[in-house]
Amino acid sequence: MRNVLYAMAMYLMVSTVFISCKKDSEDDPTQGTLKGMVTSTSNQGISNARIIVYDANTNAPVGGGAQTGSDGSFSISLDPGTYYLNLSKQGYNGVPAAGTTPVSVTIEIGEETISNYQMSASSVVNGGSIAGKVTSGGNVLAGVLVVASSGANGYSSVTDINGNYYIYNVPAGTYDVKGFLSKYNSPSLSVALTAGSESAGNNLAMTSGATGLISGAVSFLATNNGEVDVTLTNPLTKETIPGLVTKTQDGQYSISNIPDGVYIVRASFANDNYVVDPDWIIKNGEPKVTIAANTITQNFSVTGSIKLTSPTNDSASVKPVEITGATPIFTWQAYSSTSDYIIEVSDINGNIIWGGFTNNGGTITKNIIIPKNQLSIVFNSDNKASSTLKTNTIYRWRIYASKDDTSSPTGWKLISVSEEQRGLFMIK
Repeated sequence: MRNVLYAMAMYLMVSTVFISCKKDSEDDPTQGTLKGMVTSTSNQGISNARIIVYDANTNAPVGGGAQTGSDGSFSISLDPGTYYLNLSKQGYNGVPAAGTTPVSVTIEIGEETISNYQMSASSVVNGGSIAGKVTSGGNVLAGVLVVASSGANGYSSVTDINGNYYIYNVPAGTYDVKGFLSKYNSPSLSVALTAGSESAGNNLAMTSGATGLISGAVSFLATNNGEVDVTLTNPLTKETIPGLVTKTQDGQYSISNIPDGVYIVRASFANDNYVVDPDWIIKNGEPKVTIAANTITQNFSVTGSIKLTSPTNDSASVKPVEITGATPIFTWQAYSSTSDYIIEVSDINGNIIWGGFTNNGGTITKNIIIPKNQLSIVFNSDNKASSTLKTNTIYRWRIYASKDDTSSPTGWKLISVSEEQRGLFMIK
């Protein structure tokens, strides 16, 4: 059960707040403008935060990057399209958080999109930073996931269009630094970091020609067959390896050009009405594979997701639905064979503020138990939420389906959950 909850926790996403209004682009009439503020949790502007803009369809960085001004504001002219931002600064947790999925913004010609972000203070005391450049054959490589690892801990960044990376808030210690990108293998670089120091010039020269391959079958439990996405992620940071994403065809999938390394293989993150079967995760754990120019087979079982009714974004969009009032009523559709439900509401930084589960020394308990014949609940109806819902802030809610199971140590097992990119809402 612990593996299920951990896998589900990795679905939590850091979101953005965005509002679109008509305005001529200030720089180029064929472009649109992305503007916003980056603030702390105390609503103070954060200056000199590093911003990388990514094409949401290709995950490739675009433009030369940007930084926030002295008041935390930024303004970026972009071609029409869909993008997401990566924000980082020493002393603050990055946005999006490691292992989370960013919410994209849409830029249209002659329109101004406002996208505000909030960064929380890092819990790392006297953390340092690791920086460098990634190249291959003398050419810079953009969009490389760079991970500094030490034991079970990992810290990461992604290279910008100039091949530069900056890993912030790294505790003192010795780290193995390595880059990850489809088609390229990376050397390992040992970096010794002292408390509060900056270690620059940690350059990586990657080589093309990675030949690892993973393939397998996806079976569908109690649901119709369809296509699902499969990704390879870093086991320490839970981030998707750039370029190592595919979709099944006739229940089969294959990912090639995998660099040497250790990965977790995951399925069905997109809004496709499927989720990985929680019971399968209980029995098998998260599948971890080691690639060394070899071929691996990894199969999955997926099941139908719980359908959210309100408030939620449309399945074809990650734009949160706007609602009024700080105590929304959450509603969903019944799920077959359910004994009860558990709700979970997360804030903009992925922190659970209401419901979910508690792990007490390995014993998992449900924080809220909703009877199977109840398909709605009012936010904070038990008065146990850790905070109220704030205006102009995005939240996400999820529903888990639980079934009584006397063979389980807890007396129950999870049989489904709502999808990762549903349940997005914003209080107006």
